[in-house]
Amino acid sequence: MHPCHHGQVLSHQHHHIGVAEGVRPLYLKKLQIAMALAVVYLIVQSVGAYFSDSLALWADAGHKLADILAMGLALGASWLASLATSKRKTFGFHRLEILAALINGIALLLIALYILYEAGERLLRGEVIEIKGHVMFSVATIGLLLNLVSAILLYPSREMNLNVKGALFHLMTDIADSVSTLLASLSVMYFHWFWVDSALSLVIATLVGFNAIRLFKEAFHILLEAAPNPHLVEAIDHFIRQRPGILDVHDLHLWTITTGKTALLVHVKVNSEHFHSETVEELEHSLRAHFDLCHLTLQLEPEVFHEAPIPF
Repeated sequence: MHPCHHGQVLSHQHHHIGVAEGVRPLYLKKLQIAMALAVVYLIVQSVGAYFSDSLALWADAGHKLADILAMGLALGASWLASLATSKRKTFGFHRLEILAALINGIALLLIALYILYEAGERLLRGEVIEIKGHVMFSVATIGLLLNLVSAILLYPSREMNLNVKGALFHLMTDIADSVSTLLASLSVMYFHWFWVDSALSLVIATLVGFNAIRLFKEAFHILLEAAPNPHLVEAIDHFIRQRPGILDVHDLHLWTITTGKTALLVHVKVNSEHFHSETVEELEHSLRAHFDLCHLTLQLEPEVFHEAPIPF
């Protein structure tokens, strides 16, 4: 994960910043509550589907089961990510959270494709589903309330962790499903418009697909160890070059370890007047203050130092 170093040890000055862990228990607790509410609704939904003879509710129950599995995967990955580092896994298990987010994105995309397929099939066949509309309405109302509570709970923590964001995307889909089911149940109860459920499902599936692609791209981007923002690389390079005594900046590598944890490795060449530990300390303090870096490796090089180029 970490780029390689080349050069003489005596010419290097390294300082590493520890990773703060204070925010993890809060969003984990929120995920646990959201998962518990999802389990409660899955039970209610399955019972309602049985007594209403609603295929739509059975399909939604399968969707909710996928949500529960996704949240369980996220919780398990977050727990593993909190384990201590080792001599081999020097960054710990943080990347498991990103892998779980990647799987969540794939699951969301598969759900979207399935909804599109089912809705298209029903519309093309003109299939009429005989259901007890009042039971469907009651179940959808309970689901809407529980999903709203979970979404409100997770929304403030959405930027802290990709899996919280993935769970929130699932919940947004569930809320749309609940509204769709409510409208479909009203259509069945009062107008016998059975096609409404399928038509709304097409809209829901499109929204789910966009969210899935966005989540997948973000997780994949982190796994490729790309910079969190290309403009940030330019900003850091420019920031360092503006400091006194700086002659050159090279081998700048910026990547994300996991959500909210950005690492930086950079080589800085300075004149003889500034080749001392105070320069390193001042640069470290400034970089941390301006760019919120959790892990920083800074190599200071003298003016006469010549280093073999690193091939990346």
